[in-house]
Amino acid sequence: MKKNKKNILITRTINKESPFWQLSNDGHKVIAQSFVDIIPKTIHKIPIASVYFYYSKNAAKYFLSAANVLQYDLSKSEHAAMGSGTAQMLESLGIKTNFVGVDKPKSIAQSLINKYADTSICFVRADQSTQSIQKFWKNEYSEVIAYSVNPRSIKIQEEIHTIIATSPMNLISALKCCNVKNIKRIVCIGPTTYNAAANISDVDIIMADKANEESMLEAYIKTSKR
Repeated sequence: MKKNKKNILITRTINKESPFWQLSNDGHKVIAQSFVDIIPKTIHKIPIASVYFYYSKNAAKYFLSAANVLQYDLSKSEHAAMGSGTAQMLESLGIKTNFVGVDKPKSIAQSLINKYADTSICFVRADQSTQSIQKFWKNEYSEVIAYSVNPRSIKIQEEIHTIIATSPMNLISALKCCNVKNIKRIVCIGPTTYNAAANISDVDIIMADKANEESMLEAYIKTSKR
């Protein structure tokens, strides 16, 4: 066992292909655990739009399921995703992704505006979403709330050195489930999670360059000697 072994908490479950397993290969203990429950919302109507923007994998999954139940044809519209994971979810469900935003919300919003400013757009999101793209959207838009997120109480026995935070609510809930006195670092998926971390913790806080697992892992490795 390596002397510098650390307990690293990732606030989501990860699959066997996840780049986060490199941390385990490097001798650290990886604890991958979601701290929220995802509760689908009943969607009674699909707004007509030229493009649908999905904030997350769950937004895509539950919205497309509802569209299927309602027998609404989405094939004539374009589809935009926040992050590569959301794009992969769309593709796995047979939906072509026409736009993938992997930068900070303001940059993603500007790219969306450049591409879709003159078309009708529908944002598909969680009930508790910060609506980070809509803040920059000047034209009218519609919305669908596809699911809600509730915190979970899960006792973490291990002394956690680093939290890799994948959403604000996951982070807030995780901090309530850990012994916070030993946490040295929080790596955040994006600016909304970073801001949440900065408001509730005074440890070393880092934000990934892009909202994906590869960038979060890179951010951890680059700052691991702090």
